[in-house]
Amino acid sequence: MIRKVFYILLTISLCLFFSCQRDTEGVDSYISPIKLHLVYKQIGENLEYTNVPKISLVNNTEQITYTFYADKKGNVILEKLLPGEYTINVTSSLTAQEMALVTENPEAQEGTLSGFLANVKMRLGSQPDLSSLLLMVSSSNPVIIKELYYAGSRTPSNMTYRNDGFYTIHNNSLDDVKLNDYYIASVENFGGKGIAGPQWPGEETGNYKNIYAMTIWKIVSSNSSYYLKGGEDATIAVMAAPHNKNADYNLNSPVDLSNADFEAYISNPSNSYPDFQAQNMKLIFWPSFSYLWRISVFGQGIVLIKATEEEMNSFETVTLPESFQDPFEDEEYWLCKKIPNKYIVDAVDLSENKSSTVSKRFPPVLDAGVASVEATYNSKSVIRKVQKQEGDFIIYQDTNNSSEDFEINDNPLSK
Repeated sequence: MIRKVFYILLTISLCLFFSCQRDTEGVDSYISPIKLHLVYKQIGENLEYTNVPKISLVNNTEQITYTFYADKKGNVILEKLLPGEYTINVTSSLTAQEMALVTENPEAQEGTLSGFLANVKMRLGSQPDLSSLLLMVSSSNPVIIKELYYAGSRTPSNMTYRNDGFYTIHNNSLDDVKLNDYYIASVENFGGKGIAGPQWPGEETGNYKNIYAMTIWKIVSSNSSYYLKGGEDATIAVMAAPHNKNADYNLNSPVDLSNADFEAYISNPSNSYPDFQAQNMKLIFWPSFSYLWRISVFGQGIVLIKATEEEMNSFETVTLPESFQDPFEDEEYWLCKKIPNKYIVDAVDLSENKSSTVSKRFPPVLDAGVASVEATYNSKSVIRKVQKQEGDFIIYQDTNNSSEDFEINDNPLSK
């Protein structure tokens, strides 16, 4: 009898032990809760947010996304997070009244707030230096980059094809916009996949005051006025060909670009590529050019610039820091145009995947996230999400955070 009671007590003790172990196992695997305070000027200090900030944390190690919302004073507790390396995106918006109050400009318009932190290491038993985060207001302009198709496609024989790339810009307002002072440019990630880009002289990592363009095109090459009507698109083609309609190109391509508005065509007697009907843009800067403007299938940074010809001519030409140069490339390949952020209308950081934020090219004030089709040669594009629709007029989401603003489009040019 005593032995039987002993076994019963032992069994109960073991059950309680393992039960307690299971109950505490999940708790012990979380990092300690983090108190975070989000501030923009006086808002979050002595003024409250009207639209509370949204905080997205991506655990790049475990590929898990967590979403939190701050209170009206900008306070939030980040809890039940697994250890790992994190990317943090914050988005919010300010009413016109809030903008007028904090900027002391009575004519201020509503604005978008953003914050971004990459490579935040969260470990068990240690607390990251993350007590506060200053948000920044993003510049607003009616002309935005709406869709980007850059990763290429596969041919019927399973070969790779990159000539069908395109970029669509959109007038996100009701008013017509003159495009004659607009440029489109590409910004390379010199560091490569998963490697931080160069530390340019005079810049602060993660908070650059300039972008460094490798290629620049003036969208409207003529002096005639060209207006993009409110709510309308303009498509810029690498090659304005009927790609999926003609076997000379790629019948497996997802697009026919014969109706594109603009084309990246270089008029030169030695250029053997056809000059299609689309208006040719004007090449402004591309020291080591080829006859097809194809960006990396892994993604690059794409920007819209607004500047007069005099301002464009005044931008400094600089050479990539030597530590990032490849000795097998010509010296001209490393020349870039240094363009202050105030001239950047829109910026979209394209990456091989959304967790490759260590290679970000832009500060949060231009783009606090990344967009990606998550593969190469998959015939997909990234496109902005619809914010709202009023009748036939569509407003696209533009928070200056590509991780939030863009989604994958399985059928490029279909929306």
